[in-house]
Amino acid sequence: MNFINSILLFFAVLLIGPSLLSNNESKATNNTVLLAPNNDPYAETVLIRGGTFAMGMNQESIMGEWNNNLRRVTVSSFRIDKYEVSNKKYRAYIHWLEKIFIPIGRDSIVQSALPDTSVWKTELSYNDPMVDGYFRSNAFNDYPVVGVTWEQANNYCRWRTDRANENTLIKYKLIDSKSPYVGKMGLVTSPNDSNMSSNQAASKTSTTFNRGKNLDDYIMIPDFRLPTEAEWEYAAKVSSQKTSTSNFNNPRAGSNSSHPNASLVASESPFPWNINGNEGIRNALPSKKNGKQGMFVANFKNGSGDYMGMVGYANDGAGFPNKVNAFLQSSAGIYNLSGNVNEWVADIYRPMNNVDMDDINPYRGSNALDGDDSNVASYETGNNTLISNKSRVYKGGSWKDRPYWLNPGTRRFLDQDKSNSTIGFRCAISAFGVDSPGVDNEKPWWKIF
Repeated sequence: MNFINSILLFFAVLLIGPSLLSNNESKATNNTVLLAPNNDPYAETVLIRGGTFAMGMNQESIMGEWNNNLRRVTVSSFRIDKYEVSNKKYRAYIHWLEKIFIPIGRDSIVQSALPDTSVWKTELSYNDPMVDGYFRSNAFNDYPVVGVTWEQANNYCRWRTDRANENTLIKYKLIDSKSPYVGKMGLVTSPNDSNMSSNQAASKTSTTFNRGKNLDDYIMIPDFRLPTEAEWEYAAKVSSQKTSTSNFNNPRAGSNSSHPNASLVASESPFPWNINGNEGIRNALPSKKNGKQGMFVANFKNGSGDYMGMVGYANDGAGFPNKVNAFLQSSAGIYNLSGNVNEWVADIYRPMNNVDMDDINPYRGSNALDGDDSNVASYETGNNTLISNKSRVYKGGSWKDRPYWLNPGTRRFLDQDKSNSTIGFRCAISAFGVDSPGVDNEKPWWKIF
């Protein structure tokens, strides 16, 4: 290696920041600049190491559903947000859009990103204060954003990716600091370009801002996105085990199972607490520890008309959604995986997903819609089914759901352009170079190489 390449590699290691690469990958980066944002984009995310687990319902289904039969699958390592996206964080996104697009007359971009606050209003209830205040009031800053469609959630993820990379791109003069960076958002930033397609807009953005440099020559963080259904369910199940053995220490045991080879026996708890069934749904710690003995460890509807308990005997302390950090249910440090609000995942909904999809990183996207024999089955929304090519999966249960829906194996769907008061979301991001045996990404990044 010549002197110049040695210098390039030295600065690459200094700049890698949160971009974690395996030893093998690092050897190929001599001529590549590694980009790292000033603000750690992985802050408030949890690393979930890949592994094999039993996906689907792991308890008797009282609903008699057949679309989530238990089966063994494998997912790769990824990171997922500790918390559901809050009103405050989503408002920061809205304010950024307002600052960039309102001055150039593109108000429609801002309007299309706003949550639908009317989801709180029903004909026979007085929830008008929630319509007016839930998203805008500072009192609800740390509460999960709702009224957001699947499409809006995806746009937020793209915006978050751009913001994570923007400072570094400006620092290395790869983009113009005087122009907004919308590389992943694919939005037009000039009023004269209003008739351009999103692909044309993205191309124009790259050509205008990169000053003749190819951004593909630079390694940035992977894209933020919605987790796949398998990733979300794995995150909910992997950390709820009493005896979780790391597959880096014991190659015979899956990272989410106390049994070798992640057997399909009943080794995974049906809820994000260690005791099977509803027995563990209450906090068992002595009251002198935290004053919450007997309180529910999730926000859900306990029974008809019972959203929070009687006066003086509150069971979960919240009639509507609670704060995003209100219920720590996971030993991995993830909050509100079950209860509080349901969460969008990336997959299109099909009853046959558990049969059709691959058994490694299972996912059904827009390029694999039906998966059924078109001669015997078709999805004609409104005629023979409520399912359409816009139907997206959401999981987790909410403040308005009974305990059954808190099981990570349950699944429901809603069209991607619709929203309601019980669905929010959290972001995920792929974790490259983590699955290799012997790689310890819990160490500081400068000690990995």
